[in-house]
Amino acid sequence: MATRPQASQGHTVEDAAPVTARVPQATLAWLTDGENPAVAALTGGELLGESASADTDALWARRNEYGPVARILELMNADGSWAPPTQDYRKYGGSLWQIHFLGELYASGDDERVQAAAAYAFSRQLPDGSWSCTGGRPAGSIPCLTANVGRALARLGFARDERVLAALGYVVGLYHTLGCVDCRGGPAFHLNGYCHMLTPKELLFLAAVPSDLWPDGAGDLRQACIDALRDKHVFHSLPAEARAYQDAVFSMPAAEQQAFRERFLAEHEPLTYGPKPGWLRLGYPLSYNSDVLESLYALARHGEPRRPEYEEALGVLRSAADADMRWTLRTTFNGKMLAAVEEKGKPSRWLTWRALSVLRHFETV
Repeated sequence: MATRPQASQGHTVEDAAPVTARVPQATLAWLTDGENPAVAALTGGELLGESASADTDALWARRNEYGPVARILELMNADGSWAPPTQDYRKYGGSLWQIHFLGELYASGDDERVQAAAAYAFSRQLPDGSWSCTGGRPAGSIPCLTANVGRALARLGFARDERVLAALGYVVGLYHTLGCVDCRGGPAFHLNGYCHMLTPKELLFLAAVPSDLWPDGAGDLRQACIDALRDKHVFHSLPAEARAYQDAVFSMPAAEQQAFRERFLAEHEPLTYGPKPGWLRLGYPLSYNSDVLESLYALARHGEPRRPEYEEALGVLRSAADADMRWTLRTTFNGKMLAAVEEKGKPSRWLTWRALSVLRHFETV
């Protein structure tokens, strides 16, 4: 169902040379040694620009042999779930989380077990296309969960499925209803006017669905997400005053929030923006939160050109590499997930592949 990755459109093997020429051969060999079949195939197809071959096709076919994927599937129930329906969103062991993790780990949708898991996830989808974090109750529908599950299902081979398109329609429709990228309340609910954690998730969901299938208004959402990341230099997303504002507005009636926001801004402007510390501790896979690498990757997936506003984030990303141009896992859900993914404090194949892909993109556009 899922297609083996090829060289990214608009790039050639020569384009890749500037970044790959700086990567030690030992690191490239480590990425492509087959211990992580998906990363090995992605490195060849998307990073090095290699054409399809029997070797890379064989690696791509072995994705579900990867330890964490195999373990998650081993623990799946016969009906495609991992927990009772009331615990679909139980962190980080609920069924919807496993779909998200399988997508992030590039599991193969050709596997009957993955298809059963997808069928279960679709059975838990609400009529408006969303998924709920409260056991299927509509009041618990949130766009970050819907974007994560929708993107995972698209990556697992369902990108053209009408149910994935319905999920995208929900996300796009909510943006237009609220007038901002948010899961509740509208612009007045956040001091910066949008949810900084949601923007990269929605960009990645959009990138996972062919643009010719996007619903009306999806382009507006795409641009709003890009503008938010660009205007805040990717990771300067929250002002220092945000915590005090959020504490005050969280339980406030929606009708009072806008007036309160205007008073708060009048008393505190100019707001103090700075790097969000948590976004500098790179992790894989992530959940509803994000980091500087995932956000840059989301921008790259949409073909964003290199802009002055991205330079600081790119510099942070480069400086996070070790002497061998490998990136270390700093944030992890190991011990909370059903299967451990790599080891905290050690070089990560997932992060290294993604970081090199991001640098390759922004150095060649």
